[in-house]
Amino acid sequence: MVEKTKLMEQELKIPTSDDKYIYGKLRGGFESPLVIFVHGLGGLMDQHIYYNGSRYLEKHGVSSFRFNLYGWEKDARNLSECTLETHAFDLDRIVEFFRGRGIKKVFVIGHSFGAPTILLSQKKDFEGVILWDPSLGEPMSFNDAKYVKSLDMYKLRWNFELLIGKMMIEGSKSFQKREEEAIRKIKVPIKIITAGKGHLVAEGKRYFDLANKPKERVIIEKAGHLFDEDGVENILFKETLDWVKKYSN
Repeated sequence: MVEKTKLMEQELKIPTSDDKYIYGKLRGGFESPLVIFVHGLGGLMDQHIYYNGSRYLEKHGVSSFRFNLYGWEKDARNLSECTLETHAFDLDRIVEFFRGRGIKKVFVIGHSFGAPTILLSQKKDFEGVILWDPSLGEPMSFNDAKYVKSLDMYKLRWNFELLIGKMMIEGSKSFQKREEEAIRKIKVPIKIITAGKGHLVAEGKRYFDLANKPKERVIIEKAGHLFDEDGVENILFKETLDWVKKYSN
């Protein structure tokens, strides 16, 4: 007889008010506390820090939801049509979805470009914030984006190419002028975890200096921006879990 295994992960499709759908994966159950992962620019929900992070949290009694801000599905958003405000709008919709299912404690994690998404949330309906190596509203690489007239979009080349809409570029530049105001509007506990070997150390310190208390800043000295060095993930996850546990009672 084969013993049935308990389903640990559910695929969810959350509707928005503008006829789009947010695709994501719930790890654990509809219980509190819940952590919502917000990926960075060009990221996906199944990158190692979200995939492995969701499993780490589940082992310690914390549920998580990771999702794509844009995707290949016909009714999902396209990155080229998104703005930071679009991302923030969808994050608020996700929180609303889980609140409607009885979740009492919600924490949000933003990696890199996911940080401005959280800061621009209109409702800010969460109990705590953790920022993983947060970037400013305009990643430095936006300076290298090339305008493609035939597409009326910008092309950004990393180790892959991204098409970025003009509204994203302009909105990101505009966010820098509103950055201080945005972070001061966060009234819940905030923890900033900086990659010591990354290029965003100064941005992490700036966010921390502007943030309201209670706040905490941790630098993982041997970590790069993607936290993919040997042993770094476990440090990142433990620091994250400690903050969630501290403020989920």
